[in-house]
Amino acid sequence: HKYGVEIPKDINDAIRLDRENGNTLWMDALGLEMSELGVAIHVVGGIENVPKDYIKASGHIVWDLKMDFRRKCRWVKDGHRTPLSDQSNYAGVVSRESVRIAFTYAAMMDLPVCAGDVRNAFLQAPASEKHYIICGPEFGPEKEGQCALITRSIYGGRVCGRDFWLHLRKCMRELGFTSSKGDPDVWFRPATKPDGTEYMEFVLCYVDDVLCISHRAEEVVRYEIGRH
Repeated sequence: HKYGVEIPKDINDAIRLDRENGNTLWMDALGLEMSELGVAIHVVGGIENVPKDYIKASGHIVWDLKMDFRRKCRWVKDGHRTPLSDQSNYAGVVSRESVRIAFTYAAMMDLPVCAGDVRNAFLQAPASEKHYIICGPEFGPEKEGQCALITRSIYGGRVCGRDFWLHLRKCMRELGFTSSKGDPDVWFRPATKPDGTEYMEFVLCYVDDVLCISHRAEEVVRYEIGRH
């Protein structure tokens, strides 16, 4: 139980709780998660259609309750059951010292600060691992039992953090930002205020959270990074 609400253990448990509660909250949460996960897999049918260099993986659903009582579920890959990577597995994070310096800079230059979160962040990034799964009942009756290739980085994978970090860095470079040599998760580019004052726009990245310091901070987060 969480906040007085019983949390399901699996799909059958979620169906039971919805029936007992007279609603469809848990199954609605499952439907939302699986629809968003759809971009990360490519169903190929039988095992004979799986490329020979792909390794079988598995996953499971994590059920949870948000503080506002919204039901939440997340399909995560069982990364602990996949081969170890010979590279770093993690996403970079901006240092606290860099954040303090950035806030000081914003105050000195009288610049707005805007924070944002990349929704379904890891699913944005191409997967570097070659894995496939056999779809379970959570994927729906039309896909259950079929093989599917994992094409995007999925939560729970061993290197999903690294995949997203590299993808975000590619995005920032294409938007014209340069990574700081002192802190690689601090990005900057030249900008000019409406009054002609020249300065540096900054974007600080902490996995899927971004902090922008610019005279058009929200626009950069929402319409440049967000749209990209």
